[in-house]
Amino acid sequence: MIRFFTFAVKTQLNVHDLNNEAVAGNVQDIRIMEYLDEEGNRQEAPAVSGRMLKHWHYEAMRRLIINGNYSDLPLCDGCRAGEPIRPGKVENNIVKQDILDEQNAINNCTICDIHGYLIAKEGTKRSKEEGGDEAGVSARRSSRVMFSWLMPVLDSETVSRQVLHTRVSQQQSETGKGVKDKEKKSGQQTQTSTSSPESGNSGNVGGEESAQMLYNKSYASGIYAFVSAFDAARVGLVELELGSSGAEQKPKDLPNRIRTAIEAYRYLISGQMGASLSHALPHMNPRELLVCYSESGPLPFPVSPMYSDYITRTVGLMPEHAEKLYWGNDAPEGVNRMNSIDEIFRQLLAKV
Repeated sequence: MIRFFTFAVKTQLNVHDLNNEAVAGNVQDIRIMEYLDEEGNRQEAPAVSGRMLKHWHYEAMRRLIINGNYSDLPLCDGCRAGEPIRPGKVENNIVKQDILDEQNAINNCTICDIHGYLIAKEGTKRSKEEGGDEAGVSARRSSRVMFSWLMPVLDSETVSRQVLHTRVSQQQSETGKGVKDKEKKSGQQTQTSTSSPESGNSGNVGGEESAQMLYNKSYASGIYAFVSAFDAARVGLVELELGSSGAEQKPKDLPNRIRTAIEAYRYLISGQMGASLSHALPHMNPRELLVCYSESGPLPFPVSPMYSDYITRTVGLMPEHAEKLYWGNDAPEGVNRMNSIDEIFRQLLAKV
């Protein structure tokens, strides 16, 4: 059974807004990161954080469980609702932190098991007659999936541009309402004008004054890379009971939990990995995918595809027992060249 695998992805993204962070008034700017090229020179370019990638892997798992082929897998109320509180439970239509021991948290939720959680509950102050103050609760489970930032490939060009958008509301504005009321009282009539969203001017639409909202957003294009690792051997593992028989009592649905986490990577590779997907789906073009997996133990992280010789260096880094699967236009030595991305996923799923 597969115990550990790594992903190294190189992909082209055109016109994306996957990670905007700076918001000032009606301006949203894309996240910019500084980094060094292979000569040690400082560069800066749009990038997407590992937290964003991890969130969308979690979101893909959630959708596969709720609407996909893994509906039998358990989710806590927080993860089912897409809330960051986990483990969570619903009380009076509000998702609240559920205080559970690690074993129950794992059994009750696939995402809490794989993506980890943090339980932090403040202590309660009580009088001496009530037994004194109640201690707070602090517990955490580390994530089994790990992500790098999505960074531009070195020696490739990355471009960005800020674009002006407009929204026009055809509801009568307060200003327009006041004018019309005055006109009705005086018995006068005025000529109405119509403005379109492209005109850049607010005016009357259909005889009523419209409210126009202008805002700026930044979009970027480039060739990007990210790496990820999944420690499948630690799924279902109760770490607080390591060394005892209880640590190895893993959930019966363990294989499907691992399969769901594997399948979720498909959605990241397709471009479902960040913000503004409702109106700025990136024009995604996968370029290369290198997957290493082991059925006997953990693996080192791969060298990032942002570097030109990442395949050779990754092959030289991996232990002998690691299987190396590659899809792309090159024919590198030391890897098994696959015909499609789907072929890589089918081989991984077959090893679960």
